[in-house]
Amino acid sequence: MKAPLLLILLTTSSSLFSLGSSAEGIQLGRTRVVYDANKKEAALPLINTEKELPWLVQSWVMNADNKTRAPFIITPPLFRLDPKSGQSLRVMRSEMITTTDRESLYYLIVRMIPARDRKDEQSNALHLIYRTQIKLFYRPSGLSGTPEEACQNLRYSQSGNQLRIENSSAFYSVFDSVLVGNTQLRTADMVAPKSSVSLTFDAKTAAQSVSWRCINDYGGTTDKFTTSLKP
Repeated sequence: MKAPLLLILLTTSSSLFSLGSSAEGIQLGRTRVVYDANKKEAALPLINTEKELPWLVQSWVMNADNKTRAPFIITPPLFRLDPKSGQSLRVMRSEMITTTDRESLYYLIVRMIPARDRKDEQSNALHLIYRTQIKLFYRPSGLSGTPEEACQNLRYSQSGNQLRIENSSAFYSVFDSVLVGNTQLRTADMVAPKSSVSLTFDAKTAAQSVSWRCINDYGGTTDKFTTSLKP
């Protein structure tokens, strides 16, 4: 009797499947997608770097709560990606998005299933299913400023062991790094448009400044910005 095949779902960060990865498998061409409202669609390139095995790829877009489907469709939603070949996912809006004064955040999910190697067909081999997600930003037309300016103009204040970060712009600011003095705040993620976040840090650190970098539209980093830290 043949032993059952065990399927394991692995949820991964987008960096594991970025073009900078040396591992064979499906590689994502970007670490984020920016959907410009002036355009009909956005694209996410995929490449199968395997020499012999095809992969099955399925993708969809979720709202920021990661519980409900977002107003976008992806074509093709399900397809086979042959070895040493590529395919672009086309992301298209399926209905009007009513928020027009700021960016909106969604998550693009990609599920990837490798084909079974023939040598594993008669064995009790693990069959891994990979799932990764990247941020999808919907950017309405006519927003004032740029994402880089939004990052540069973030405002910081300290209250005890809390660092408050305010974003008055219409853009998301996603952090590459935030340092209070020389101490990096590893919990720093992002600040939504026209909102603020508070981060806890070691109040014993006698820091008078904060410096930070953001991740730009292309997955790179902005210049380093520094400002005095005021109570």
